[in-house]
Amino acid sequence: MKKILRYVFLGLLAGIVFLVATVAIFAAFFDANAYKQDLSDLVREQTGRELRFDGDVEMTIYPALGVRLGAMQFANAEGFGELPMIRVGEASVSVDVVSLLRLAPEIDKLVLRDLEINLIRNKVGVNNWDDLLPAPTDEPAAASGSGGQPGADGKSGDFAIEGAFGGLELENVRLLWLDEQAGTRQEITDLDATTGRIVPNGVFPVTLSVAANAGEDVLISLDFSSDVEYLIAQQRLTLRNIRLKLNEFEIAGSLQLADFSRPTPSLRFDLASQNLDVDALLGIPPADPGGPPQPGNEGSSGNGQQGVGDQKIELPMQTLRDLDIDGKLAFAIIKAQNLRMRNVQVPIKVQNGLVGVRPLTMDLYQGKVETSVVIDVREDLPRYGIDKKLSAVQAGPLLDDYSGEATISGSLDAEANLTTSGEWISELKRNSNGTLALALTDGALNGFNIRQSIDAATACSRATISTCRRRYCAPAVAARPI
Repeated sequence: MKKILRYVFLGLLAGIVFLVATVAIFAAFFDANAYKQDLSDLVREQTGRELRFDGDVEMTIYPALGVRLGAMQFANAEGFGELPMIRVGEASVSVDVVSLLRLAPEIDKLVLRDLEINLIRNKVGVNNWDDLLPAPTDEPAAASGSGGQPGADGKSGDFAIEGAFGGLELENVRLLWLDEQAGTRQEITDLDATTGRIVPNGVFPVTLSVAANAGEDVLISLDFSSDVEYLIAQQRLTLRNIRLKLNEFEIAGSLQLADFSRPTPSLRFDLASQNLDVDALLGIPPADPGGPPQPGNEGSSGNGQQGVGDQKIELPMQTLRDLDIDGKLAFAIIKAQNLRMRNVQVPIKVQNGLVGVRPLTMDLYQGKVETSVVIDVREDLPRYGIDKKLSAVQAGPLLDDYSGEATISGSLDAEANLTTSGEWISELKRNSNGTLALALTDGALNGFNIRQSIDAATACSRATISTCRRRYCAPAVAARPI
């Protein structure tokens, strides 16, 4: 028995020595730079574009066995200028040495630094990647069973992930989308992303940081982190411990996508935020109650008629029927149009052609609001229903925040139960039905002195028009006794 163990140990040791020696000899005599020109020629032959290497290709042995590529760039299509389509500062991929000893090699980590991608559409609508796409063909699609389509057992063909992936590291990635036809430019100026070790059916961390420019005055800063789990057989992707910050807005919670064989995967989520400032998120400046009306708010032409005619509301009917969503949003505070809502709970459920938000609840200016909204798209004609109840909402502070002037004060109670159907605005008006109740308790008109108005009217009845005009009345008419 001892001899057998000894032979096994010696055989294993010899195998390790042989493997290390092979790698060392390969690294010593293999010149990867000798193949750069061959690769460039192959790319030029296949795409008609230039692949240029500005740095050396190096083999690394310690601490990981791998290849490091220096700077390189892939030329743009003809007619799109000198700016390269893709430029890379450094790229490296390594193999886990321990996995080599197990004779089951696994990629240790993929690293990309200073990656730049420039996507352009010219003024005639041609994209700088169109020449890389395969030519269109009229031949029928491949037979069932290829392309990773689910087989009879519900699994995706013969595809299976056996090994692990040590992770991904992206640093200083830049992406430009320039649409010369539309005259727009969007740009991701800095993207950094890292993952932990990715194992099939395991959990791994992901962090993402993005700085972007979506226009002259629209700057976006996004930070994201989560623990990710993808179960292959169950076709389920789960994000736990989500932390998302978009500019000043932050949200946390969990999200799950499942059943990717459906037209749209099912979605489950539970997300919460402390503060959502809609005005700041959309870049809406604070309202000036005394200023001129904002453009686009007039809503009608000078003759009192609507500025636009009847309009059709085109819902994506089939998409709404395919959706399977069940989740909840919670906000401690929401600010919109300078109004402040607290303890906002938004349950969302979309299943079998019924789109429902019920009940949406919130605290609003010392009162309560409960709302249910349902859109029914099971039939050809969409139907709408809304039930809304306001209890003890203080009108004064609400109007003060909204318009800067609390012209009315009191406790507002309201209840609305409305239904309608149709696709056109005129149909929705014509088919509307329901009840509406409104009550204002302890109400008052602020800034309106009833006593002074009565005194003014009495004085006008006793004085000449000239005296009335001087003291109380605005119209200028000839003075004569009443």
